[in-house]
Amino acid sequence: MVLTMETFEHLGFLLQLPEGISLSQAASFFANSDPDMPAAPVSAAVVHEWILQHIASSLECTAKENSQQSVSDPDVTMADAVTNTRIQSSAPIGTSLLNNPGCYRSTTFVEGFSKTSVVKQASDMKGNSIKVLNCHDSVIYIFAPLKFATVYGCSDTTVVLGAIGKVVKVEHCERVQIIAASKRISIANCRECVFYLGVNHQPLIVGDNHKLQVAPFNTYYPQLGEHLAQVGVDPSVNKWDQPFVLGVVDPHDSLSHRAGVSDVQAESATCLDPDLFTNFLIPSWFDSQGPTINNPFTLPQVHWASQRKKGVPIV
Repeated sequence: MVLTMETFEHLGFLLQLPEGISLSQAASFFANSDPDMPAAPVSAAVVHEWILQHIASSLECTAKENSQQSVSDPDVTMADAVTNTRIQSSAPIGTSLLNNPGCYRSTTFVEGFSKTSVVKQASDMKGNSIKVLNCHDSVIYIFAPLKFATVYGCSDTTVVLGAIGKVVKVEHCERVQIIAASKRISIANCRECVFYLGVNHQPLIVGDNHKLQVAPFNTYYPQLGEHLAQVGVDPSVNKWDQPFVLGVVDPHDSLSHRAGVSDVQAESATCLDPDLFTNFLIPSWFDSQGPTINNPFTLPQVHWASQRKKGVPIV
C-alpha cells in the first residue's frame, strides 16, 4: 500500500501545522519534491511510522518542562512503533505540534557535518531527544542520558550514543558504525552498516536492508554507568544478537507494496565475526570524571577469548 503526495496532503485535515507550511513540506520523504515533477509514492508503513513518531514527540512537548516523568511515563514498546497503536492523549483530536518551534526546542540536532568530529555532552542537550541527520565521513559522540535518538541519512560515519532510555532509530544510512546503549533499537533501509549494541530488547529490522552486522557493545566513557541508570537501561541484559525482522520485500522492486508471490522475507543482520570485533576507545578531549572505568555490558566469552588471543586490553 502506497500514498501519493496528493493523498498524503489529505491528512492535513487532522494535523495542525504552522501557517504557510504544507504537510508534504513537513515530511522528509516529500520535502524536496520538484513541483514540476510528480513525487514518487511512499509506503503507507513509512507514513504510519512518521505520524506515530511525531505524535509521540507532540505528547512529550506538551508535558511540563520541569515535570518528572520517571514514574508516570510509560515505556514505548517496539511493537507499538510498527503496528496499529493508539496513543492516548488529553489534547483535542486533530491537534498536533508537528513542526512547532517550541517542540523543536526540546530536540538537539547534529546535522550536515562532513569530515569532522562532534562531541555533545549532557550540558549541550535541549530536551530528551537527539537527531543526527545527513552527516558524512565523520565521528559523532553523544555523551548524555536521553529518551530518543534518530540517525538518518548518514554515510561513512561513526555515531556513539551513550544512554537512550526509549528507542534509537537508524534509517537510510550507508556504511555507518552505530555504537549504542539503549533499551531498544529500530533499523530501517540501511546498507553495509555495523551495530555495536547494548540493548535490553531485540533489535528490530524493517524495510529494505542489506549487509547489516551486529556485535556487542564495545566502549565506555566515565559517566556511562550513571547515564544508563538515569534512563533505565539494564547493562546486565543485552540482546544484541537476537535481531527480529519484520516484513517482506520484493527483490525486483524497490517500491514497497502489498506482499506478493515474488516477495521474500526482509534481510536480517548477521553477527560480526568475533575475530573482527574491536574495542572503541573514546579520546580524552575534555576533562571528564566518573565511576565507569570499563564496558558495563558483559562481553560474550567468545569475544573475550578473541580479544585476549590478540593481546588487546579488555575495556
